[in-house]
Amino acid sequence: MRNAEPRELISEVFEANYVVLGARKVCRELNWRGHAVARCTVERLMPELYIASVSAAND
Repeated sequence: MRNAEPRELISEVFEANYVVLGARKVCRELNWRGHAVARCTVERLMPELYIASVSAAND
C-alpha cells in the first residue's frame, strides 16, 4: 500500500520531464514538491514501472 502513491508520483515526474530523469533527480523533484520519498525507494520502483533514465537505457 505504501508504494501506490509514490508509483503514481514517480511516473508523473518522469513523464513531465521528457522521460530523461534518473532516480536521484526524480527523488529530488518529489521532495521539492513536498513528498518525502527516499532515493532507494525511487530506485526500487522505477524498474517495476518500466522506467529507466536515458543513461541507464544506454548501458
